[in-house]
Amino acid sequence: MTPRTAKNIITMREWRKKTFTDLYVFDIDNTIFKAVGSYEKDYDLQKFIKDNTFFKNLFLKKLPVFYAIAKFFGKPNTLVVIQTARARKWWLPFVLWLKGVKYDVLMQRPISNNQSSSSLKKTQLINLILWRNIKIGNVFFIDDNKENRDVIQSLSYAITFNAEELNKSAIEKEIAQQIKGRK
Repeated sequence: MTPRTAKNIITMREWRKKTFTDLYVFDIDNTIFKAVGSYEKDYDLQKFIKDNTFFKNLFLKKLPVFYAIAKFFGKPNTLVVIQTARARKWWLPFVLWLKGVKYDVLMQRPISNNQSSSSLKKTQLINLILWRNIKIGNVFFIDDNKENRDVIQSLSYAITFNAEELNKSAIEKEIAQQIKGRK
C-alpha cells in the first residue's frame, strides 16, 4: 500500500473509522498504459514475465484512462486503487511515481500466487474491503479483460467498465474536438 503523500499516511485504525463512498480500481496493462509484451494476445505468462522489465516499463505509453485517475484521486471519501495481475516487482511503485500515477493502494500478484487473473483480482478486492474493515459505497472497476470484469461484476457493490471502450471513446472525442476546432 502506498500513501497519497508522506503527510497523509492513513494508519490502519484510521481506515477502519473512515467510510469511502467510492472505490476506483484501475488495471495497468491496456487500461492506463499500453501493455508491455503480448500476454493478452498469446497468454504466454513466462514470455510476459520476461518482457516485463523495469526498462521497458519506463517507456509505457499513457492511454486516455490514465488522465481520468486525476479526477478521482484526492476527492473526499474516495479511494483510488491500482490493481494488476503482474507478479510483484519492487520497482513498480517507483515507475508509477515517475509516470505520474496517483493512487492510494497498489495491489500486485504475490510471487507464489498462480490464481487466474480474475480470481486474484476478486480475492484481493474482497480482502481489501473485508480484512481491513473498510466501509464502502460503490466499487468502480476499470479493466480491459472481459473475464476480470465478469468476475468482479458478480460482487453486488461493483460496477465494471471496459477500459478499451473508455480509451477508444476518449480518443474519438478528442479527434472530434480537434476537427471542430479547425472549422
